[in-house]
Amino acid sequence: MLNTILDDLFDINRTITRLFDSSPAYRYSYWPEVNIYNNNDEYVVVVKLPGVKKEDVSIILKDNSLKISGEKKDDKKEKENRYLNERYTGKFERNFLLNEKVDSNKIEAEMKNGILMIKLQKSPEVKPKSIAIK
Repeated sequence: MLNTILDDLFDINRTITRLFDSSPAYRYSYWPEVNIYNNNDEYVVVVKLPGVKKEDVSIILKDNSLKISGEKKDDKKEKENRYLNERYTGKFERNFLLNEKVDSNKIEAEMKNGILMIKLQKSPEVKPKSIAIK
């Protein structure tokens, strides 16, 4: 992916804001935590979703935009005697714009032990080609 000075400034701004803003709404705006890896053939998206069932997660790819949404449901039995609550529950949604076209027929998603892994194969037309010189 193309990284510019504006991307670096945005990351610095987000980090500083995160340090000084302790409101719960801000903390949950970047939940669940996501890492995206980019190589020549594919994007690999790794999402931490502890306590979320795969039936409660939706993945949608539209126009190079990846949307991951779902809900972590609250345990009613625990709620009655809860003294402190720091675990996030409720609906979530994360959206990511991918720089290169993805082959929508070659998307794989797997969820195991609270980790969702999505593999998005890049379209053949965006993959680098070696050109022989005659």
